[in-house]
Amino acid sequence: MGKHQPYKNINKFLITERSLSYILRPVQTRKSNYPYTYIIENMGSNVAITVDRAWTYGNHLILDFIGHEQFEKAYAKIYEKRTSWKNEFSKNFLMNVDDLIRFAKRDDIIPDDLKPYIQKYKRYIQVEGLVLELEELRKKTQLDEAKTEEYNKYLREKSELINDLGYYLSELNDIRDLIIGNAIKSYYIDLNLQHIAKKYSIFFRGRRKEYIKTLIRRTAEVRFTFEYPVRVPLIKHIKKGDDQLTIIKGVDLESVKVENENIFNVEFNGDSVRVIFNTLLGNLFFHNLLTLNTDWFEEDYLKLNGYASAIYRRFFVTRSGNKVDQLPIKNVVEYFGWSKNSRYPEVIKRAFEDIKNAGLIADYKFNINSGKFSKGYLEVEKTSK
Repeated sequence: MGKHQPYKNINKFLITERSLSYILRPVQTRKSNYPYTYIIENMGSNVAITVDRAWTYGNHLILDFIGHEQFEKAYAKIYEKRTSWKNEFSKNFLMNVDDLIRFAKRDDIIPDDLKPYIQKYKRYIQVEGLVLELEELRKKTQLDEAKTEEYNKYLREKSELINDLGYYLSELNDIRDLIIGNAIKSYYIDLNLQHIAKKYSIFFRGRRKEYIKTLIRRTAEVRFTFEYPVRVPLIKHIKKGDDQLTIIKGVDLESVKVENENIFNVEFNGDSVRVIFNTLLGNLFFHNLLTLNTDWFEEDYLKLNGYASAIYRRFFVTRSGNKVDQLPIKNVVEYFGWSKNSRYPEVIKRAFEDIKNAGLIADYKFNINSGKFSKGYLEVEKTSK
């Protein structure tokens, strides 16, 4: 067993968004246990992750596939510093993250005295839109009796809402974008199921096309509540003559609170699927992906399933993956919450045998010094490829 050298992902095949790869672990439990919450270390603190239904290694892989297709589409014509956030495309996304963060923190920004009026104000916005719509119609043609009655009804309701909201109306108008979610954009990508099945055939081999649809749909349905690490620019203002320039000196991560959000929505049409990132979490994921908060998998990673897939994702790819020398077994145990599971030694051994058989590592060795498995560590020898 030779000394483990820093892990290097030489054969780049599949891109993955780093923050979600680091904080999301597989969750499969009884329906009665959902929503399910687990605690995980992130950015130096213990944070709670809540899912409202099962999240498996397969769900995470389909998210990787979709993200990779989106990444390739976005960067197809970009060659300057493509692998660095310093390219102009990534910089533009970095500079626009403030609106998303501000929207995510809207509950903190909205004053307490305004919060009781939010729902009524949302109705005011709806009624205001209906009134304007009918007024535009009236300019083009004579309203019939039913439409005239509808128009007058909405006018009365608008007047009543203005009276109910009183002097708070102007303050609510000032934060209108936060209330109606104007910071959330809608991005989408059209995918062909046959293309996906062929490109990622190692994973889909032997599985029917309907399985891909089912996996995409189930992935879209999962809702999360957690603190999401989002890539933000480190700004420096400098004076150049009479001008003040804003430059990005680097990047950092800022935790953004996400509550009961899914990552994307889907529309199916035969063999075609449209994946739509039109939620806060979807926008944050999209932002992180295109500002290169990313890692890469080798194609052989698709041979892994279950815990082997999750262990490799967390400990050999994201963040410290390039610096792995010895992996304390307790880190794996704590990550999966296995402290009360007496079978975990066999699960971990099987997972590393699968990782070795997939050709992702050359060898591994368990070092158990104290006699207690959880107090030992793993040495891993990288492959020569």
